[in-house]
Amino acid sequence: MRLIFLCGFVFLLSSCTAVKVVTFPVKVAYKTVEITGKTTWKIVTAPLPDNELEGIASWYGPGFHGRRTASGEIYNMYAYTAAHRTLPLGTYVRVINLENGKSVVVRINDRGPFKKGRIIDLSYAAAKKIGMLEKGTARVRLEILSKP
Repeated sequence: MRLIFLCGFVFLLSSCTAVKVVTFPVKVAYKTVEITGKTTWKIVTAPLPDNELEGIASWYGPGFHGRRTASGEIYNMYAYTAAHRTLPLGTYVRVINLENGKSVVVRINDRGPFKKGRIIDLSYAAAKKIGMLEKGTARVRLEILSKP
């Protein structure tokens, strides 16, 4: 009798475990995080769509300098970093300005850009290196060098 009660109790506990699914608000799901209880995490990363390898880049700087990024580090506008909506944090990307041929390698450490039609937000230093500071935006190609 105890064994039946114990089995029923274990079954009841296991069927009551809450599963919460969190998705990030992006065109292509970047991550689906399933949290079972409080300790189990399952992370699935979607590949970067082919149509997002070229597009418009913008930059961000003084207004965000010293604030936390999505990766948890402090944003430094003088470092070669960038924000991307779907690439895993820590990914290294070569950004090529298609208007003048200049390029820079950046590490993705933040989320964005949040303005429609843009594929990457570069730090001030990265934007300066590829010559897009004055115009504010540039048509670029992304080459994924390494993922974490």
